[in-house]
Amino acid sequence: MDPSTRPSTLRAVECLWLNSLSASAQPVFFSLAGYAHDARGRGDDLRVPLFVMDLTGTPQPVNDAADDLIRMGA
Repeated sequence: MDPSTRPSTLRAVECLWLNSLSASAQPVFFSLAGYAHDARGRGDDLRVPLFVMDLTGTPQPVNDAADDLIRMGA
């Protein structure tokens, strides 16, 4: 989770994805302030589920990969 008050960056999304490759794990990114445009695009390209936390602390899906993860019941 990115606790920053600035939108999450392309680098942050790519680093999470690269770390997940070495761990053989599914990456999921949670942000409080949303995503920079290029970070959102990279998340889409890499199929990384992106979520933002709403004011109640409930994660809201941002991209198709996040919607797919919810549909799978994860």
